[in-house]
Amino acid sequence: MADNKTLDSLAWGLFIILIGVGWYVGAAYEMDTGAYIALGVGLILIGLNLARSQLGIKISKFSLFVGLVALAIGVAGILGYALDLFLTVIILIGLFIIGEALEKLLKK
Repeated sequence: MADNKTLDSLAWGLFIILIGVGWYVGAAYEMDTGAYIALGVGLILIGLNLARSQLGIKISKFSLFVGLVALAIGVAGILGYALDLFLTVIILIGLFIIGEALEKLLKK
């Protein structure tokens, strides 16, 4: 059975591979891979928290938040849009507050 430390190690390994491949592809093909790296980071962090949830381990709201920001910026970048980081963070903070309030309402 996987524990939190094992999941974290797996996520870090995937992150380091992603950075290395992103830099290599960017240099080899002279292209900007920032949006793809952001997308990958978002998927890794969201996947890490999904795995934690499935195994009954408490999720990290911080890493989930960073994952959602990275995912939004990556998807927008791939689609050719530029998201303002500050405004994206403000919107996600609001969504997290609403999500926690709804969670408390539904538990009653």
